Amino acid sequence: MPGETRLTVGQAYEAAYRFVAQYYERERIVPLMLMLHAMRPVDDHYLTNDPASWSDWERCVQETLHGEPLPSPSAADD
Repeated sequence: MPGETRLTVGQAYEAAYRFVAQYYERERIVPLMLMLHAMRPVDDHYLTNDPASWSDWERCVQETLHGEPLPSPSAADD
């Protein structure tokens, strides 16, 4: 899109982290807090409190770039 700002994969991860964090500030849901703890970036670039979080993020980026459909909430969540 014209005039669109592009983020690096790292910046997009930080933006996603911030998005979840601001939602958690409004809705103090324990699973979100646990997710934020796992996602929290640490001093070593591209690492998080939970080492699997970054590889999960990279997989999600690739799925997005390849145009795969967004996941749907499970019927069990209803």
